[in-house]
Formats: sequence, structure tokens, C-alpha cells
Amino acid sequence: MDVAEETVKKVQQFVNNRQDAEAEYAKEPLSTTTLQAYTRRLDATLQSLQEQVRRQEEELRKLRESNSLEVSNADTDPWERVSQARRAKEAYDSLLQSEDELPDAQSPLPSLLAIGETTQLIKDSKVSVRVTAEKLSVDRERLRIEDANLRDSRSIASGLRERIERIRNDNARKEAQTPSQVAREQVAQQKKKNKQFDRASSDLKISLDKFVDETLAPMLAAEDLGGPTVGDALEVSDATLRAGYTAHGKPKKPKQSAEEEDGGQQRIDQFVRRSTTNGDNDASPMNKRQAAATEMHSLLDALLESGISYVDVPRDSATCRFLVRAKVAQFHPRDARRLRLIDFGRSLGD
Repeated sequence: MDVAEETVKKVQQFVNNRQDAEAEYAKEPLSTTTLQAYTRRLDATLQSLQEQVRRQEEELRKLRESNSLEVSNADTDPWERVSQARRAKEAYDSLLQSEDELPDAQSPLPSLLAIGETTQLIKDSKVSVRVTAEKLSVDRERLRIEDANLRDSRSIASGLRERIERIRNDNARKEAQTPSQVAREQVAQQKKKNKQFDRASSDLKISLDKFVDETLAPMLAAEDLGGPTVGDALEVSDATLRAGYTAHGKPKKPKQSAEEEDGGQQRIDQFVRRSTTNGDNDASPMNKRQAAATEMHSLLDALLESGISYVDVPRDSATCRFLVRAKVAQFHPRDARRLRLIDFGRSLGD
């Protein structure tokens, strides 16, 4: 909507006058007498407006009480209708010629009305800005999601187009081949897949052996010694394996060496005996870890070789219990000394 230039000038003039008034007020604040006079002027303006409203209402009441204009009444005499139309015209002409009862130039009413309208406009603008900001945030989030969906859709479409093109090329190539060529190609592809499976199985076996030797063996050794169940204590040190565990499964405190160096000459047989004893103690945790790792490797190899058949286990060890808890193997229903792998392929085959 275009705004008239005159209106723009009036608004600018009002703003300038407002700024000048504020600057003047900042220089010379209004005194109590001036404020009282301003209040009296406001009261007088309000009283004048109320008086004008009352007078207009009284005139309107008198006009309604007078004879109404029944111009549209079909039963009225035509000359009477013409007379009524003339009287209405004269009344409207007198109203048009009368002067509007507006506040004088010194009245503060225009300023108050402008301030009220400006304040309301500022409030509406603030609300609109807040609503627009919230909507903008929601739209940006929606745009981000739509962009991600668009990228995914394009990737899927590109992959599908490539796959369709590859299938078409394969079908065209197979149609041009003889049955023997197709058979040789299938055999070559199957050999390639077998090599890939063998390589992946070898890498998996190496990773499994590394995990058993470095991580699982100390926990298995600790459980065999009466310590916590595998998985409850993730870090088991050599000192803990050397000291052992109590009947309640708590680690024992490491024993302190009772002999101390006194600086004097010691007998060779005592030195050799102590060195031999310390060497056996240092090797003990390593032997326990190695025994647990060897038992796990042997049991896994036996289970893999037997397939879904049961294998005999020499004793109820932490290794057997761990494989059963991990749902890798299961005991025989009537013989706990026999163990086999769980048939994972049965559910897939069904």
C-alpha cells in the first residue's frame, strides 16, 4: 500500500517535534506547576470531548424522535415523498456546511493518539518479530532434514541406476556367452568368494587368538583361582594372579619380602635359593595366563572341528562356563562333561 507524501511529511514532522520536545525536557525539566497545568489541560480536553459526545448523542436522540423519513414506503403520497426527500437534502446540506468540532491546535489529544498508535504498532512488531524468529528456526531445521533426505534419495537413486546398468550389462554379456563359458565364470567367481571367505576367516581367527591371549586369558585364570566371573573384573594384574583370591572371591594382598639387604656378605646358597624362588613366583602368573589361553584355544579348535557334535571336556573350567554364558556353546542335557557349539545356522535355514 502506497503512503501519501503528505502523510510521510506529517509523520516526520511529528517525530522531529517529539525529539525536540524530549531534548527541551532534558535541558529544562518541567516543574510541578507546569505539570499541573498540563494535567488541567488534559482534563479540560477530556471534558470537552465528553461534552461534545453528549451533545451529539442528544442531537441524535432528537433526530430519532422527530418524524422519520419513510422514503421507501409505497403507500405514501408521491408529493409527500418529494417533500421528505427535500427536507432530508436540506438537513444533509446543513451538516456538510457546518464546521467539524475538532480539538484546537494546542490540544495534546493528537500527540496522545499518535503515541498510543505508535506504542501499539511497536508491540505488534515485537510479537511479529518473535513469531517470525520461531518460524524461521523451525523452517531451518526442516530445511536441514529435507536436505539430508534429498542427499539420501539421490544416493539411493544413483546406486539403483548403477545396479540396473550393471545387471543389464551382465545379462547382455551372459546372453552372448555359451553355457560352458557361463559355467567357467560361475566356478571362477565361487573360487574367488571362497578365497575371500578363507582370508576373512583367517583374519578373524588371528583377532580371536589375540583377544584370548591379551584380554580373556587373565580373566579366565582369575575365575579358575576362585576370583570374579569373567567380565566382572576387566583388568587382572599379574600381582593379583600371584597373590590369589580369598574364599569370598576377593583379591589377596601381595606378600612383602621379609628379607632386606643389610649390606653385608651373604651366603651363596641363600642368594641362589632366593633368586630361584623369585624366578618361580614371577613366572607363575604367566603360566596361569598361558594355561587359560591354551585351554581356550584347544576347546575352540575342538568345537569348530566337531561342528554340531558334542566334544568331551576334561573338567568344569572357567573356559567352558564362559562359552556357555556367551551362548556360543551348550552342555549336553544329561551330561555336563560334553559340550558343543550352538547351531546358529538352523534359524537362518528355517
